Amino acid sequence: MTKNNRHALIILLVLTSAVSTSATLARQRLARAEAPTTGTATDEDSTRIVCVIPPAPSLLPDSVSVPNSLPARWRNTQPNRLLGDSLLSPAFDTLSAGARPLRILHLGDSHVTSGDFTAALRQTLQTAWGSGRVSVSYLAKNGAMAEHFTAPLWTEKIAAQQPDLIIASFGTNECHGMGYREEQHHEQLRHFVSTLRELCPNAVIVLTTPPGDYLATGRGRRRRPGRPNPMVSRCAAEIVRFSAVNSLAVWDLRAIAGGSQALTNYINSGLMQRDRVHFTAPGYTLMGKCLGEAILTAYNDHNR
Repeated sequence: MTKNNRHALIILLVLTSAVSTSATLARQRLARAEAPTTGTATDEDSTRIVCVIPPAPSLLPDSVSVPNSLPARWRNTQPNRLLGDSLLSPAFDTLSAGARPLRILHLGDSHVTSGDFTAALRQTLQTAWGSGRVSVSYLAKNGAMAEHFTAPLWTEKIAAQQPDLIIASFGTNECHGMGYREEQHHEQLRHFVSTLRELCPNAVIVLTTPPGDYLATGRGRRRRPGRPNPMVSRCAAEIVRFSAVNSLAVWDLRAIAGGSQALTNYINSGLMQRDRVHFTAPGYTLMGKCLGEAILTAYNDHNR
């Protein structure tokens, strides 16, 4: 092969390689342009229109597993269910739609202020439905009655939460003493529920009954728990009665935990504090779990 022929062959090989490389790059650019985009644009690609495709939410099952946290040794317990549970249907429809998390707001007195009650409720529901499916928050005040949450200070906070489901845990302070009167309590509940319905017209409301407490004897340093508060049973009965008349769901904690035996059940399990009014953190955690389980049972019934 002459010198000129060798030069011609080298030039031909270089041109062939360049053409092949250009064709490969062109095919890669075309493939990138046709492929669906699921990320954000880079600096060198800043002129492209990017479409971010979010993952589709997983479907909720029609039935979820419901534990039973009530201690088997407790006496006189009742099935852990919500009375009027069909009234929660709008909340469950929002949950199943999956467009956004179901928003639950827990209102209460000193039984709620520590956060243990609500935290256990949140954990129970999120374990069953998924953490992205439900949000649970609370507003509470020591010594509060339901009537206190009709003041502007609280109504503004309630409205800001935009809840789909409101759980109201009151009654202990309304009936802590021998002066309890059903008529007065009924009027307080009427005003409270009317206020909630005006603030959150699409929210489902669930009332709970008080767990029970002791009336103290003595004064000052000699103050001691005396006897079980006999007004609690009347207060719980009024909350259940009011709920039935006003189309509200109710969780009768007192009856579920043993009725007249409830305080004995709590004390024998070490779940009440020494003042025999408030509960230990495990006590409030048990209440939250049981309330969550009652809501899950209502969810399963809704989907049958």
